Amino acid sequence: MNRPWQVSLNASPQTTRDAIRMACILEASAPKAGNVHPHASFGDLNYQHFVDAAEILAEELTRTDISIAKRMRSAVIRSRESSGTNVNLGIVLLIGPLVDANVWDEGKVIFDCIRIAGAGGLSKVDEMDVNDTVDQVDLRAAMQSAAHRDDIALQYATNFTDLYDNVVPIVDSAIKETGELLAGIAEAHLRLLSSRPDSLIARKNGLDVAHAVMRRAQVALAGDVDTRAQFDAYLRDETHRLNPGTTADLIAASLFVLLRPPADIT
Repeated sequence: MNRPWQVSLNASPQTTRDAIRMACILEASAPKAGNVHPHASFGDLNYQHFVDAAEILAEELTRTDISIAKRMRSAVIRSRESSGTNVNLGIVLLIGPLVDANVWDEGKVIFDCIRIAGAGGLSKVDEMDVNDTVDQVDLRAAMQSAAHRDDIALQYATNFTDLYDNVVPIVDSAIKETGELLAGIAEAHLRLLSSRPDSLIARKNGLDVAHAVMRRAQVALAGDVDTRAQFDAYLRDETHRLNPGTTADLIAASLFVLLRPPADIT
């Protein structure tokens, strides 16, 4: 796969650990609408939290002494201890299986990740609710049951074909067409947000609100700089209820796919 951003970076990651760190930091550094970046923070979350979480994630996911599910759980615990908030749960859930696909036998541990992080807007759902105390979890069935309402669950349910077929190409083309790495990432984020409702927004506010945000993203995508700035302002409030966090998580996972060393691609 072509990786034109390597020219802009003047380097390419040589290890999976470097690729994870770089993907997470690039995603956080781009001025994406409604998200934290170096020039925009939330009251309880800032850019440095994401930088710290990127290092934690890179360290934990590349450990060799425990299973991938337990590495993911450790990353969530350490990130929450570091920032005091749910800073990278979605990114952990997405990049973890891309590093090591052997997650299916430890569904209970994956559910622990979600419960420990206190995922925003997560509610009681069916018999497979993550807040229930159970010994065994059919992770595939649980993700399939949630795929229609959560884009992270959708990746598990489709073996990440949605990410590879629909999301990664948007990131790839936006970077190529923009010709500038961070601007391209921000453009990709807006394109993705205009093409599907953000499932974090839907969980917090309902699907109608998520669709309304998607329609406003379409207007912003077709508009000028001022229109995009107005859209960014519209997404920001003290409660973070319109934070398009799942879309940002998908961007981070796509960047990892595009940046990881070829030798690590299976």
